[in-house]
Amino acid sequence: MDTAHLHRVGYRARLTRASQITRVLWNSETDWLTDALSVRECGSVRCRLRCAAGVHQCPHHQALERPLPERIREVLEQLGPTFVKLGQMLALRPDYLPLPYAQALQRLHTHAEPFGADAACRTIETELGRPIERLFRDFDPQPFAAASLSQVHRAELPDGRPVAVKVQRPDIADLVARDLALLRWLAGTVERRQPGALGFRPTEAVDELAAYTTRELDFRREAAVSEQMRHNAAVDKRLVVPAVHRTWSTARVLTTEFIDGIPPAPAAELTAAGFKPDKVLNAGASWMVRQLFTDGLFHADPHPGNILLLPGNRVCLLDFGMFGRLDRTQRRRMGLMLLALISGDYNAVGTQLLRMSTLRPGADPRGFRDAVAEVVEDWYEAESGMTAAQLLLRDLGLGGAFGIVFPRELMLLCRSLVTLESTARVVRPDLDLSALFRPLLPQLLLALAPTPGNLWATVREQRIDYLALVLDLPDLVVEVADALRHRGVLDQLSTVAAAPPPRDWLPALAALATGGWLVRRVAGR
Repeated sequence: MDTAHLHRVGYRARLTRASQITRVLWNSETDWLTDALSVRECGSVRCRLRCAAGVHQCPHHQALERPLPERIREVLEQLGPTFVKLGQMLALRPDYLPLPYAQALQRLHTHAEPFGADAACRTIETELGRPIERLFRDFDPQPFAAASLSQVHRAELPDGRPVAVKVQRPDIADLVARDLALLRWLAGTVERRQPGALGFRPTEAVDELAAYTTRELDFRREAAVSEQMRHNAAVDKRLVVPAVHRTWSTARVLTTEFIDGIPPAPAAELTAAGFKPDKVLNAGASWMVRQLFTDGLFHADPHPGNILLLPGNRVCLLDFGMFGRLDRTQRRRMGLMLLALISGDYNAVGTQLLRMSTLRPGADPRGFRDAVAEVVEDWYEAESGMTAAQLLLRDLGLGGAFGIVFPRELMLLCRSLVTLESTARVVRPDLDLSALFRPLLPQLLLALAPTPGNLWATVREQRIDYLALVLDLPDLVVEVADALRHRGVLDQLSTVAAAPPPRDWLPALAALATGGWLVRRVAGR
């Protein structure tokens, strides 16, 4: 998303939007930000006059008795789609914000008022290049779901198959570009005027938001992820992902198979509807373990609105606009961290988190590990009311205080686990992540265990590096020998070489021989 979009929006419109943002921030008493921007009074003369006269209370000044995190969440909802996405992104970054704020932002509402059917039809016809009556046998002008970036209509393909048609809001790309430019200015102003006020650079957060939102505005990416998810789920008959109809899909229109099911509900209601709640929960949790630790591609927002339950205790996932990917190393470390959390190995939780992090200058990794161990230990010893997923979120939130920065994918994974736990608690309120995953430990261990297939996959991925090492090895041996000779080490080693190798060396020699054999196999392919 670049600023080219911004110049298509008039100067007056930009100024009006900037004034609106400033007014809402001021009237919601977000003092830390308004002070940083040198805003000393409400941005609206009409608002000040109304409040001063006492004739009508301005809506922006209402509910100030509510906690500040909740007011900030409501402010973001007032300011529209870009700011809702900003809140959702910040909810993934408890290392950017204090935990109460991150938790409040997790409850951001993404529902929005639907836009007109005429605008939806124009977008579909423009994108697909044909009149709506030629594209579909039937098209319902009333959307059955509406969110901040799009809405969804029910339709039928020419052959009668039912489909769901997701249509992007008109001009949403220009609106997002305008808001991102304004956010960059706000972030830069905060950094210049209060450089030490925050534990992170706001401009970095805006750049992350731009990448985050751009992904969601391109439905082709969501289509590709959906297709990959459907392929991965095909191994288990309990799992369902709607098929994508590529002929009826573009960057701004996504058409998928329409799935008819029921959302997650309390166990008694599911039983009355013919479901077995425990089997449904097991299927959903097993699917998440597979996504995270076998496939490395996971749904990052499995809330009740994105899940349908189908006859036969099957589980269907919808809406793959928010997803995450984990490479083999990340999957292994995250799996080990989850095992440590469930088993109560306090130090291992912090260690695995550190291995997935980046250290800022002056970072204190030992302090972070000790703080995590203390939090986990307190959690095990006292009834804090905090669930395992919330505990993980709190552990990540400690990072900012110790100069630890976690990758976005880890934050997405944490969000996914917290959301999954919340969804499971809709069915059984006493359930938490540990209880949900503990029966699946054999599956988790199997996913983490090395197999010939995993080893060969790693060899194939690293084959160029292995071959480069083999080619560089003669030069490296000469360089190492010169360095050792210069330090007099070779003379000491010559006496050791005459003796038979101790048994402790045998595993190392075996590993070296195995590595040489693997390299030869790869080079021969």
